[in-house]
Amino acid sequence: MPPKKYYAIGVDLGGTKISAGIVSSSGKVILREKIPTMVALGGKTVLNRLALAISLLFKKAPPAVRKEIRGIGIGIPGMVEHEKGIVHEPPNIPALNGVNVKKFIQRRFKKPAFIANDANAHALGEHTFGAGKGTQNMVCITLGTGLGGGIILNGKLYTGSFENAGELGHIVIRKEGIPCNCGNTGCVEAYVGANFIAERARKAIKAGTKSSVVKLVNGDLSKITPHLLAKAARQGDRYARQLWAEVGEEIGTAIVSIANILGPEKVIVSGGVSRAGDILFKPMIKEFKKRSFKYLRTRIKIVPGKLLDDAGILGSSSLVFKQS
Repeated sequence: MPPKKYYAIGVDLGGTKISAGIVSSSGKVILREKIPTMVALGGKTVLNRLALAISLLFKKAPPAVRKEIRGIGIGIPGMVEHEKGIVHEPPNIPALNGVNVKKFIQRRFKKPAFIANDANAHALGEHTFGAGKGTQNMVCITLGTGLGGGIILNGKLYTGSFENAGELGHIVIRKEGIPCNCGNTGCVEAYVGANFIAERARKAIKAGTKSSVVKLVNGDLSKITPHLLAKAARQGDRYARQLWAEVGEEIGTAIVSIANILGPEKVIVSGGVSRAGDILFKPMIKEFKKRSFKYLRTRIKIVPGKLLDDAGILGSSSLVFKQS
């Protein structure tokens, strides 16, 4: 007799939008909702918007599915007390600082709730359903506005003594580097975040560097994005290719430190910026092999994530499945 299907709700709570879905235990997203977060209206509004997204899913779910929803998982940027469900210093949602999101959700829906840092949830999703499935020890790097991370050790999410483990974007790769938003200097995030990549291209072009990306944005440099820089690079633009090579080298350098400290089987690189593909991965892996111990060069695999646009929902739902 085939195993009975059960479900979880996974929510990716971002500063701009809330993405939520109902996920089956096999990793299929069967229903989705996406609504604006409305951060400017305050913490109560954000919590109510979160509850609305979840309520819409319950309302639309077939009765047989609704009956088998085991819990609600939520990924939130910032530091999270996982057991208590309290959020600290969420960078894009400051009104939730110190708020017990877990208690709010459990009271509202009478279901178990599990709260985690969004990058940690993403890592758990890749371990449960994606590129890290079957591994015991893995690291997931998420490349977006910044560089997030999550660590799986001995098959479990590792959050450290103070629930802050996995802040891989703040590995220092240059002692006297450029300022990072965290207050330090030389963090890898400050070199490879989406905004930095775009700003770096703008500065170079304004200083006289020739690039076909200018034509792609019709001369409006404010419209430069990593996506368009990747397009220019694939079309053979010399400057764009060099820029992506440098970004790959910076990430590869950080991965060496990750490998030496944690010794994972896999390092999974995901997020929007990672979709640049080979123009990013080839220099990243080359730099890793150049700087790492020979023993590790072929043993540790650096691979792209598999969850793509559903990473937030699948990752958050994994918080429930890992407890079921």
